[in-house]
Amino acid sequence: MDNTKKYISKNTLSSSKYGNSFLFEQEQLIQKRRIKKLQWIFVILLIIGYITAALAQQLGSSQNYTITSTFEPTIKDAIKLNDLPEIKDTTSKITNINYGINSTALIQKYDVLQIEAAKMQNEPLAKLYRSLLKVGLGNYSTPYGEFWINSLRSRDMAYGVHLKHLSSSSQLKDVGYSGFSDNEGELFAKKFYKKHTLLGEFNYKRNASHFYGYDTSEHKLTRDFTKQSYQLFEPSVNLQSHYTDSTKINHAVKLAYYNLSDLYKVSENNIKLNTTFNTYVNKERLFVKLDADYYNHKLPNDTFNDVIVKLNPYFETHKNKWKADIGLAVTLDVMSNVGSGKFYVYPQLNFQYDIFESIIIPYAGINGGLQKNSLRSLSNENPFIKSTINYKNSNTKFNVFGGLKGNLSSNLSYDAKASYSMIDSMHFFVIDYNDVTTVDNKFNVIYDNTNYFNVSGQLKYQYKEKIHLLAKGNYHLYNPKNLTRAYHKPSFDLTFSAVYNLQSKIILKTDIYVIGDQYALTQVKENNVYKSEPKLLKSVGDFNLGAEYRYSKMLSFFVNFNNIANMRYYRWEKYPSQRFNFMAGLTFVPF
Repeated sequence: MDNTKKYISKNTLSSSKYGNSFLFEQEQLIQKRRIKKLQWIFVILLIIGYITAALAQQLGSSQNYTITSTFEPTIKDAIKLNDLPEIKDTTSKITNINYGINSTALIQKYDVLQIEAAKMQNEPLAKLYRSLLKVGLGNYSTPYGEFWINSLRSRDMAYGVHLKHLSSSSQLKDVGYSGFSDNEGELFAKKFYKKHTLLGEFNYKRNASHFYGYDTSEHKLTRDFTKQSYQLFEPSVNLQSHYTDSTKINHAVKLAYYNLSDLYKVSENNIKLNTTFNTYVNKERLFVKLDADYYNHKLPNDTFNDVIVKLNPYFETHKNKWKADIGLAVTLDVMSNVGSGKFYVYPQLNFQYDIFESIIIPYAGINGGLQKNSLRSLSNENPFIKSTINYKNSNTKFNVFGGLKGNLSSNLSYDAKASYSMIDSMHFFVIDYNDVTTVDNKFNVIYDNTNYFNVSGQLKYQYKEKIHLLAKGNYHLYNPKNLTRAYHKPSFDLTFSAVYNLQSKIILKTDIYVIGDQYALTQVKENNVYKSEPKLLKSVGDFNLGAEYRYSKMLSFFVNFNNIANMRYYRWEKYPSQRFNFMAGLTFVPF
């Protein structure tokens, strides 16, 4: 019994695969064995009782006894014991046992030897030099020199000086003396504050040229008679904030002045104030631009002023895929020689949407504006204009545009655009044949209302610092209201530029320029009578090539070849360009 209990107890507790059913079967087996043992004991007791009774009966039948006694035997009432036998199992039944396997990752404990953290040293900054000098000499007696001097790295301020000279004493065939001289100087100083940057600049330019567009077989003119020069003084100061807190108003304020004068005592003064303020309104960014220009034009026989004030508020907003800005531009133009001011309002809307991961981005918009035609802007475009030109400002009523841009890869980007504009008083250049003081070699400026359509495209490829490729072009379609042609406005222009850097030792550059057909207004003589008619100036191309050899960081050599095709072409009527020309020189660091 005890062994069985031990066996059951040991096995039921140690084995987990049988569960509660195993315990129940073991208990039933124990009870059956106990019942069988009791049955056999009862049978044995019956047999023993039966044998005893039989022997007693046999002995009593053969003998008789007579007993006399005063004792009267009595038998007490029997008391029945109702106690039933109990079998107490010392093995306790365990209920609500859940068996399962708890998986525990076996982690091998090992000690890792500690090593000291790597210490990264700051990458040494590239060495800066205070100065750079570039000099060269080319055919047509063309000296060239350029000099830079700058401060080194500083957290507080930066300053520098830039000087440049390029001149030529060329004499082209069948025209007057075509020498020129370009000189310029720039001085700047920049002060860095915690939240602002203050910049001061002073620019000086002196550009001299000659009105060489005449036939030397008909006219003999001295160099002093055909000479023209422009002299520019331009100081400016600029204050710009750098707030990182979006609740603050970032601002940029620039105040500038320039004085431009020529050899014929014509001058132009300009005081300009440009301001830009921007801050966040909710999640949108608000920009407000306020510009004010004061122009003073001094002519030999007249003086007049022009005041232009522009106010341009607009909102800029963007989401994950799109970006837009919407606003308007209000302009007031008061010109004293006109007598009354003009008020203009222009819409401003620009929208773009990224269709697929910056690969395809269509964009569209509408805008407009007033363009100031000044002595400075017109002489920069055409240096052969006369001093006493007529001044008008060009008004772009609206310009509607749309295009597609994106990045085809990490190295290749593109941009294609088409636009249509309506412009009042677009400027055109024509030879002034009515000026008796000239030999028909100076340009006047005329104006006409014009509808203008333009298609442009640009493709740019850049592979690290090794290869740079750029191809861009424009197609122009002008429709003047009164003029028969858009004089000196080419029908198209193409530009292709390439730069190849061979291990930062040899630098190769090439530029190809193509200018489409254009018309000039010329005079022809028929039957001793002069009349004006359009003249076709054919398209031209200019192919340039340059190379630089860097001997060291301090010294390099360069050579440039221009107009390799040796073409004699005309950008302006009667003014041919130089044919093939070249320049060779060196660049070095003095200190």
